Amino acid sequence: MKATTSAKSTAHEGPGRKEMRQVKLSSVVAGLALGAGLMAAATMPDAARAAGKSGTQKVQKVTVTIDGGYKPATVKVKAGQPVQLTFFSKGASCANTVNIPALKKTLALKTGQKKTLTFTPKKGQTLAFACGMGMYKGRIVAK
Repeated sequence: MKATTSAKSTAHEGPGRKEMRQVKLSSVVAGLALGAGLMAAATMPDAARAAGKSGTQKVQKVTVTIDGGYKPATVKVKAGQPVQLTFFSKGASCANTVNIPALKKTLALKTGQKKTLTFTPKKGQTLAFACGMGMYKGRIVAK
């Protein structure tokens, strides 16, 4: 009778041990996943962390056409939000060279070409841009 009881006990312990191993394994996997998430958050750049806290920032897309000057010559954008500024050249002129001193950028475009740059303006900031000769001028105003 003892042998039968032992066999039944062993049969009962078998599945219980298997379930226990599965629970332990699940706990380990969950712990590793949590650890990986915390590590990623700790090593994430400050800008990405800030964007995550405030939600996804919407990129402001602006196109300035170069055609006998800059159109529009004044661009208004929201401060603190990324701006994707595209210059599109429709004709050949000195305006195809665009200097933006505040961003330390100079763009040289050929007729029919587009060039884009992305930046985040500060509140109250006005970024001037002009052709290489200073004849054509424009500005980006952040409010």
